[in-house]
Amino acid sequence: MALEDLIGAGAIIHYLKGTRSPEAQAAEMTFLHFLSDLALVIQQSGSGRELIARGFAADVDLAIALNQSICVPILSDGAYTRHTI
Repeated sequence: MALEDLIGAGAIIHYLKGTRSPEAQAAEMTFLHFLSDLALVIQQSGSGRELIARGFAADVDLAIALNQSICVPILSDGAYTRHTI
């Protein structure tokens, strides 16, 4: 698993209620550890550097944005539908 995947999983887990497995705890702690420097960490990760070098810096910036969406996809009857939160 790439660092940015672990951070992303940790970001989601951080907002979930309930008990956490050791793996989920590790992901959440990784997210919290890097939260103050999240943009720099993602930009300097292997995938971040590669995407930026290929001209996809805007995509990296979009991936870094936290709590920006006002909608979520919900799978219903085999298709995703948009739900505003």
